[in-house]
Amino acid sequence: MPSRKTPYFIQVVVILSIFSFVLFNLIFKLIVDIKSDSMKKKAEEDKKEKARVEFIVNIEDRYEELQKLYKAHKYEKAIEIIKMFNAHEKSDYKNLPEIKKEIRLFYLKEKLDFIPKIHLDEYLQLSKDIDIAKDDSTEVFIRTPRYGQYFYTSDLPIPVEGVALSVQGDFSDTIVWTSNIDGKLGIGKKINVRPSIGAHEITATGTNGKTTGSMTTRIYIEKEPGFLKEYIKK
Repeated sequence: MPSRKTPYFIQVVVILSIFSFVLFNLIFKLIVDIKSDSMKKKAEEDKKEKARVEFIVNIEDRYEELQKLYKAHKYEKAIEIIKMFNAHEKSDYKNLPEIKKEIRLFYLKEKLDFIPKIHLDEYLQLSKDIDIAKDDSTEVFIRTPRYGQYFYTSDLPIPVEGVALSVQGDFSDTIVWTSNIDGKLGIGKKINVRPSIGAHEITATGTNGKTTGSMTTRIYIEKEPGFLKEYIKK
């Protein structure tokens, strides 16, 4: 008569066989994945090395292409090529640092070039000529920064300068500088300020003791692009 333990033994063997099969497949898959990741990583490294070698071989062609874009003022495309020089550790190739500096200066320039020009003597003479001696109004003009001008955080602090004029004289030292983002920046005809990142409306407000005048300009404070940070460090 067969033992009752036999079916149980068979069940255990079957379960262990299934478990071993599953475990084997998991281990096999893990080994394949590791090998696949290793091969993929090796392929990526080989691809990068191949790209680096190709770039070095054709570096003069890339440089000439950059020069053409730079001279044509196509700075956006020029920056893409500059990134390639940086990526392949050739950021100091020939006069590349000078090109990067010029592009940086270009992006710091204003979009709208508006520079109010006023001279105190001419203003006072004009006031006398048109006989407005009884006019006690205060006129405020911002000399710098120019309207729409861009700055990077590495340019801080930036100078702000203005004049506050009245028939009674020059009251520029009373000018109060404020930002719509940072609030009060300081007092004086010319001061250095450190605005936070953003689009600022800078207002200069002056007074002759009786009346108050003001003028507002707009500037932009931005973070440096990656390639400029590397240039600044060097």
